[in-house]
Amino acid sequence: MLKIFATILLVGPLAACAVDDPNAPADPTDSTFDQNADFGGGFGHGPQTLPPIGADQEYSFKDNRTFTFSFPGFNSPQAETFFIWNFGTTIQHNAPYPSASHGKLYGVFAPGPAGSTHHVAGQDGFDHYHVMNRGEGTQTFDVFLVFPGPNFNAATFHAPLSEAGINAAVTAGILAAPVTTTAAGFGPLVIRVPVREFHGH
Repeated sequence: MLKIFATILLVGPLAACAVDDPNAPADPTDSTFDQNADFGGGFGHGPQTLPPIGADQEYSFKDNRTFTFSFPGFNSPQAETFFIWNFGTTIQHNAPYPSASHGKLYGVFAPGPAGSTHHVAGQDGFDHYHVMNRGEGTQTFDVFLVFPGPNFNAATFHAPLSEAGINAAVTAGILAAPVTTTAAGFGPLVIRVPVREFHGH
């Protein structure tokens, strides 16, 4: 668990300004590094804001489309907490992690589209939004964590809304490569959740 706290401590300074990286392009306008590139993140850059949803639900994005997933058992005595988050009864204990048979659910610890950020009161450093690589239906996901990279700049960040967009942002150094929850100092996190495409209010 110490690793994730060390990583989160870096998020504050990174969110304020870009970090000098000797491997980064000298000119930030260079075509190989475009902080304003729309890595599949068109939603949320205009006036549109996603409406509030229940505490037992979260927004997620796949291929630039908006979805929700929910946590059955969220209010039950059997609900389980992973770090500060209530996952209801969705955690799949003893499941292989990671597994090629599971989908991927990314927790991106950077500003997401308006209204999509998962926030826990008093825990601002853990605000995040989600991207996944599977759509509607009941899905089993391996959870991965994505933190700001050396070229991250909160003022110009365009949130990727697809797995390909995350990969492009990682290549540009705007996001760091996804890490497993075990690499971050936690146990493995595999969840099984119902997913629905979001069609508006």
